Amino acid sequence: MKKKFLSAALEQYTADHIADRMSLRTPQRESLRLLDTLLTKVRAEESFGRSDDLQSTLREVNSIARTCKDFEREFMSLTFALATGVGKTRLAGAFIVYLYCNFGVKNFFVVTPNITIYEKLRRELGDPSNDKYVFKGAGCFGDYPATYSEDDYKQRRLDDKGVNIYVYNIDKFNSESAKMRQANEINEAFIDQLSRLDDLVLIMDESHHYRAAAGAAALNLLKPALGLELTATPLMRVKNRQEQFQNVVYEYALSSAIADGYTRVPYALTRHDIENYNFKDRALERLMLEDGLKWHEKIKARLKNYAEEHGVRLVKPFVLVVCQDTDHATEVERLIRSKEFHDGYYIDRTLMIHSKQKGADRDENIRRLLAVERTDNPIEIVIHVNILKEGWDVNNLYTIVPLRSAASMILREQMVGRGLRLPYGVRTGDEQLDSIALTAHDKFDELIEAARSGNSIFKRGRVIDAARLDEEKTTITQPALPFKTPIGQKLVPIVQRGIQSGRSKDEIVEDVKAELRTEDLRDEDLYVTDAELFERRLMPKAEEIYEATVNKYITIPRLAVVEVQPPTYEIEEFDLDPSNLKQTPQSHALFLQSLTDARKYFELDGGTLNLEENPRGMIVRLIRGRSKIDYRHCAELLQKLVRQAQAYFERRHGSDGAKNILFINRGSIAEEIYRQMMMHLVRRDGVFAERILEATRINRQQTYTYKEAVDLYDNFNSDIRSVLFTGIEKGVFDSAKFDSKPELIFARIMERDADVIRWLRPAAAEFEIKYDGNRNYEPDFVAETSSMKFLIEVKRSDMVDDADVVAKRHCAEKYCDLATEWSVANHQKPWRHMFIPSDKISSASTFEAFVLRS
Repeated sequence: MKKKFLSAALEQYTADHIADRMSLRTPQRESLRLLDTLLTKVRAEESFGRSDDLQSTLREVNSIARTCKDFEREFMSLTFALATGVGKTRLAGAFIVYLYCNFGVKNFFVVTPNITIYEKLRRELGDPSNDKYVFKGAGCFGDYPATYSEDDYKQRRLDDKGVNIYVYNIDKFNSESAKMRQANEINEAFIDQLSRLDDLVLIMDESHHYRAAAGAAALNLLKPALGLELTATPLMRVKNRQEQFQNVVYEYALSSAIADGYTRVPYALTRHDIENYNFKDRALERLMLEDGLKWHEKIKARLKNYAEEHGVRLVKPFVLVVCQDTDHATEVERLIRSKEFHDGYYIDRTLMIHSKQKGADRDENIRRLLAVERTDNPIEIVIHVNILKEGWDVNNLYTIVPLRSAASMILREQMVGRGLRLPYGVRTGDEQLDSIALTAHDKFDELIEAARSGNSIFKRGRVIDAARLDEEKTTITQPALPFKTPIGQKLVPIVQRGIQSGRSKDEIVEDVKAELRTEDLRDEDLYVTDAELFERRLMPKAEEIYEATVNKYITIPRLAVVEVQPPTYEIEEFDLDPSNLKQTPQSHALFLQSLTDARKYFELDGGTLNLEENPRGMIVRLIRGRSKIDYRHCAELLQKLVRQAQAYFERRHGSDGAKNILFINRGSIAEEIYRQMMMHLVRRDGVFAERILEATRINRQQTYTYKEAVDLYDNFNSDIRSVLFTGIEKGVFDSAKFDSKPELIFARIMERDADVIRWLRPAAAEFEIKYDGNRNYEPDFVAETSSMKFLIEVKRSDMVDDADVVAKRHCAEKYCDLATEWSVANHQKPWRHMFIPSDKISSASTFEAFVLRS
């Protein structure tokens, strides 16, 4: 649909024609086509101005883009969610060309969230001499659009003839004291002048930053005719959770961008056969830096060869080092700038930048940072803390070294996003040059697994679903009872509420009589017409429900078992058994594994490792810090065991090999020595204080929050800890949550096993069992058979001898002894503690087998 004002010269500027002239990529082209479809439907032919009926407009948009459920602003606003590196700025330029050529729009306000993006957009939208100027080749403007930024509105009158682009940082006008809100010499604020423009289009780059109250209110003041939002993250944080945008009309995920070749491919870098989780921070960080720089130097040489062989410009790569805080960054910078580190090569090739830098130093560092792609810029290492976020669009970042700041997978994914852009605009065909490497010595397997999961940004498809993700729900557990008839459904809540309140059976029956009236029961399974029939038939039903509910619970003696004096531990003299010491000297090969394709990997010579002089002392320090180790009493034994480990490795691999093994594997070797020490641990019991508080017949209800509710036997899609399992019959309550798959399987076993009468997933306050001073022990399950009650703990087999588990077991056994004494005296069943190794739990297991083995 062409607009009447258009000249013949502009009629050819259809969405496809613009896409061809501006060489748009497929997702950019699809975004422009969709905007054309939407605006053709919702804008009148004669005008473009503001919508008078936003709800009607929303319905029309939703009929085409089902994911758009709400504009979320006081004007029509549409979000286009494109992955990092696909080209959101170029798409913004295409939007401007399209709206000018097809609707005569001349005024565009572009808002940015920070100074970095502001500087970038000011150049790319307003400087025709810039290499990345987006309007080159557009051919639709008589003169290039006029660009306004900073305080230009004070020096220049707004141009009402040509196209105007206003590029401003949100901080320039989102506060009441902003200069743009203040009246000028003609007694009118700049923001008011903008709000009077009938054709003002607001373009919001990284729009997830403008969802907070202040930013959203400031944008509403502009009163634009249309808002276009661009982001790679169509999510906003609300309290402790993320919520999806409601106005997304188009989404192109990072996983698609990688698969379609619009970005580089992310790789995780480590060394072969290395157990780096055993390293202390400084040793690990030094190794990660060294290996990251080895990769950097290889890429640097490879890029030089590529440029010479193909006659293209040289790309100078650099390394990004991510630190925990400014003190940490200063420490890392001191290491890299030292003369001992690579003979001082990186002293003048390193830049540190963080948010605490101020004034001229900060400005100079920002200038050098923004010029990091230039070959005459010497910087090869950038050390940063919490500043390099959106808008820092560099194409030559090839290596990322995340140190202590990057423990979470989400942070690492975000870091990789900084290095996905292609230096030549397309892939080179050289897999190493088309990659971005993230050193992951400490969490290699975890990173690989997380990257390949369906929720990873490297695998995840659309974030926004028209059906919307279910919000987290809350439920309170209810006793699992068979009363499913309509009258049962009416009576059960009244009875259970009375029981939980401690009311007697007679009082609860009176509650039923008071709360239910004859008219409530018409057309139900129990139809009554008079008080006599009401009492004769309804009251027995209430009493039946009362008895069934009370009998559903597991009576638990409320015994306070507190270890007022912790136990003491002694380790018997023994010699080390080396049969589990299977480590070998570390390979020098670097290994890079694709995060998106398991079949793709690189192997490179990593050179030799710089080993510390005394790895034996490091192993001693690791062990002496463990619980139950009193170094004053076992120092001689510990020193002997470590010497025996070293001697064993020297016999097999020589002195250098043993030194290498002890350094690289010191954590696992320390763990093995500690395990054997625990096998020879003699425990002198602590002093317990016990008292009987009461015997509770009513188990505590629990309030669960969950994302997904499934039947106990069904499959589930969420993390198990966020799933509510329903349909429970033998359990005290009709629903439960579990921390692991073995716990779930064990619950299924109890549900079907004839020996189990009832079972409970106890609340945290169900027991008062203290160990190691004042730590609370919370059992995983309570189960009742015809002859016994069980306190049950499910743990991994390798934790059988763990000191913490041993301490819990002693307290649990003490509780069971006391509970048995009380129970026998009160004609109830005895108690027993049962430890079940999780790897022994199978769907084919029986409860009796666990009892016999424990």
